[in-house]
Order: sequence, then structure tokens, then C-alpha cells
Amino acid sequence: MKEEDFYNAYKDKLENPEDWVERSDLKIFLKMEGSHKKFNDWLIEIESLEDNYLYIQGTLATNETFNKVRIYNYINNKRLIKKREKRLKKEA
Repeated sequence: MKEEDFYNAYKDKLENPEDWVERSDLKIFLKMEGSHKKFNDWLIEIESLEDNYLYIQGTLATNETFNKVRIYNYINNKRLIKKREKRLKKEA
């Protein structure tokens, strides 16, 4: 893979700093302050993605930042798919 093919999370962080937040701020942004387990489950799922570099940036666990917009969109999409599937199952 050529270097120009890599997604540059650091460049994205510099160009869009308002989109990248620390873990504690992400939890507040997602309004999951009271849902510690659910929040961690989502992050574990996102960390397991092949393209997790689109969502998480950092060289150490202690300096990781998270793209709040992409993570919000990911969770929202998964939630809506589940809701739609449940509704379709109920109608069948």
C-alpha cells in the first residue's frame, strides 16, 4: 500500500479539531454518561472494525482521540437498522 493511500487521521485532526474529542468528552457528546457498559460496548465494536482508524486516532491508549461525528453516525446507523429490522419482523 502506498503512503498516499493511507487515511491521515492526524491531518484530519488538524483540519477538523472540533470533530476529535477525548473519551470523556465523547461520552458526554453521545449522552451516555449513565450508560457506562453500553458506551464501552460501542467502543469495543468500533475498535474491532477493519477501518477503525477512521474513528480513533492516537499512538497510545492514553492519547487516543475519537471522531465524535463518525462515531455518532455509526451508532445511529446501527440503531436505526436494528429498529427497522425489528419493525419488519413484527409486520411479517
